[in-house]
Amino acid sequence: MRFDLGAGMQVFESSQIMTLTFSTPAGTIVPATPIATAPAPAAADPSTITLPYGTTFLVRMVDSISSKNRAGANFSTKLEYDLTVGGVTAVPAGTTIYGRVQSSTQARRALGRSTLDIRLSQMVIGGSPVPIVTSGFQEAGQASIAKAAKGAAFGAAVGGIAGDAGKGAAIGATASLVKKGETITVPAGALLEFNLTHPVSIQVGG
Repeated sequence: MRFDLGAGMQVFESSQIMTLTFSTPAGTIVPATPIATAPAPAAADPSTITLPYGTTFLVRMVDSISSKNRAGANFSTKLEYDLTVGGVTAVPAGTTIYGRVQSSTQARRALGRSTLDIRLSQMVIGGSPVPIVTSGFQEAGQASIAKAAKGAAFGAAVGGIAGDAGKGAAIGATASLVKKGETITVPAGALLEFNLTHPVSIQVGG
């Protein structure tokens, strides 16, 4: 093997060579080895939680609604406590939930009885609307009130009985208990219960 040692070319037998060592001449710039960067972690996939049939929504009315409102009239409510599935919060307390008047009739003075059927129709989660289908309303039961009261103080009246001009038509009463000519009114601040009639899937996380 031939090597240029600076003082001339020298020849060595391969059997005489034990090791070969190479050095970088002074002043030689060795390019830096690029450092590999770890790939950015992938965004977590959102999980889907399904609220089953029969899930109870305890909501507080933000708007007032009555049998004088026509079918299709909208109103808004706030959810009173977290809705959880398997220990995971699907819908947090305070979520805005919208509803509409399904049907209504306003009795004439002393003739016939007023009726009012309202349902929840949509909730807003993470800025996205989620359609829901529920039963008609009923006044909040003691079990739901006790559950909501664990972490909240209620400043407004629980439930709600409000009549036109103080007549006192119960909002959760059956039609037979509403007197002729009375207006059925659900006041702002009333606590109402609705039950899901169809399961609804919600994306959480992500």
